[in-house]
Amino acid sequence: MMTLPTNIKHLSAIGSDEVGVGDYLAPLVVTSVYVEAHQIEALHALGVKDSKSMTDKRICEIASHIKEMLPHKTVVFENKYYNAMIDKGLNAHVVKSFLHNKTLSELTRHLPEYPAYLIVDEFASKENHFKYLNQLPKKPDILEKNVYFVKKGESVHIAVAAASILARAAFVTYMKQLSQQLDMDILKGASAKVDTCARNLVKKHGEAFFKDLCKWHFANTKRVLGGH
Repeated sequence: MMTLPTNIKHLSAIGSDEVGVGDYLAPLVVTSVYVEAHQIEALHALGVKDSKSMTDKRICEIASHIKEMLPHKTVVFENKYYNAMIDKGLNAHVVKSFLHNKTLSELTRHLPEYPAYLIVDEFASKENHFKYLNQLPKKPDILEKNVYFVKKGESVHIAVAAASILARAAFVTYMKQLSQQLDMDILKGASAKVDTCARNLVKKHGEAFFKDLCKWHFANTKRVLGGH
């Protein structure tokens, strides 16, 4: 089993993270970012850290600087595409594996040389990740070389923290645009307030339109459509 070196915090690496997994009305967003060793100090000075400890406003401010500094790839995977994969009998872990593999593949393809460390914030074991990728109906080119799955990856390497910030910023921007497009505040999470928001969407736009906006397999759907 490959293990990261003890001085990994000071080495060049790709970090990969996702957001939106537990959000009923929001997309799944995955970002991969490449940080070279000489950029690490500047990222700390910028205030890059785990996005969960930052406000959305601050995340978006920092994200604009990270985008200018670092090679990155973000995929905003809308719920209509998410639902299509779930409808094929795949689960959320397979979707996440698909998206991480996609962002990592596209990012590394555009780098001068292949990095020694590709660190994914662990949502599954590395073994299961590859098993999930092999469940896809259309097999992608599977990236295996130098890939590490690490718990609390943002504390292991700043590249994962940078990825979490870019993913969250893309998530926040998407939700803001969706709220403007639908002329109502589309809520994050999967709470009772989100159920109320969802019911209003069904009333306003109909069930067929609504299905493309939500993660249909969530328990929220039965609660939302219970009165329809």
